[in-house]
Amino acid sequence: MKQSDFIFFVLRFWDYVPPYLIEKYAVSAFLNEEFLRAIRLKIKELRPPGRREPDSCALKEHSDTSFTRKEVLPPPERLSNPVAMDHWVLYEPKVQHFPLVDGFFFVDSNPMTLVGLRMTTAGGHHTTTSTVRQFTECLAAYFNVGEELSRDMSWEIINVQHADSTPMNDWQRCDVVNSDNVSRAENREIAAFWEEEVRQYIAAVSSGDF
Repeated sequence: MKQSDFIFFVLRFWDYVPPYLIEKYAVSAFLNEEFLRAIRLKIKELRPPGRREPDSCALKEHSDTSFTRKEVLPPPERLSNPVAMDHWVLYEPKVQHFPLVDGFFFVDSNPMTLVGLRMTTAGGHHTTTSTVRQFTECLAAYFNVGEELSRDMSWEIINVQHADSTPMNDWQRCDVVNSDNVSRAENREIAAFWEEEVRQYIAAVSSGDF
């Protein structure tokens, strides 16, 4: 069975598919126009305490734009050449325990927007400063850009759930965890970046939505 056929099968029986299959294949489902339309309709913002101004999600702002293709990314150490940083390409790392997100894409804006996709059945999906640091290191390796440049982008995180999952209603924290790989100063910098610059959204969908 082709992967595209299997993705169609997963979407058709979305309400009955085991959660681990949803988490595994939902990134590829973004290539399906009906699924993408349902996500755009269901997106809600998760705001941290104290942030009152709403922010519009890039996926909704560009409601007439679809993904041009999906590009599977190998482990960074197996990369022979840098990957082209193209807009509206669905990048899916095929890396066990890839940090922070399950897939991501870039939107042509000023500044450029990085949108991370996280598939989850849990009501909480908090992260840590060391995980964010690992993610920026992966971006630097894939696209031959500095880690600082990746944090100059506008960041959005879209959490995708099945509608019957434990609902995610709250802002997802970035906790400071002591690590030999991250200095105290960088821990504070990353935590402040997450709190002040990262926009978070939730989209809970069922098969009746597409």
